Amino acid sequence: MMKFIFFAGIVFFIGSIILTISNHDEYRVGEHGHVVTMRIENLPASCIGSKVTYFVTFSYKGKLYDKRTRGNFCNEHHIGELMEVRMLEGSDRILWPNESGIKGLISGVGLGLFGLGIAIAAQVKMRRFKKKYKIK
Repeated sequence: MMKFIFFAGIVFFIGSIILTISNHDEYRVGEHGHVVTMRIENLPASCIGSKVTYFVTFSYKGKLYDKRTRGNFCNEHHIGELMEVRMLEGSDRILWPNESGIKGLISGVGLGLFGLGIAIAAQVKMRRFKKKYKIK
């Protein structure tokens, strides 16, 4: 059982590294990006439902950017509408002007620390068990 918990902690830790790398670009856009006006090019017919991810396609200087959305966004906006979004040259990610990428970065680091803590605790417990019962 402790081996399973140890490996689960390692999986959490490795997963957090991947998540943190993925969210780092979003963080850079939030910190160093600038607000520009983009045109809505494609919009789902409806964005109702919280379990399904919908994408809105924006264009800026001939390049297309996809942005996740939910809720009433599709009902409140239309194709061709101009909207302000935050972007960074060289990145494919865009954020809303008041959005920040720090949440994703913090959650990735937190998940990594959690996984590392689980792995270390399981490793310590396995060593104590082996020492107590003189198992090699």
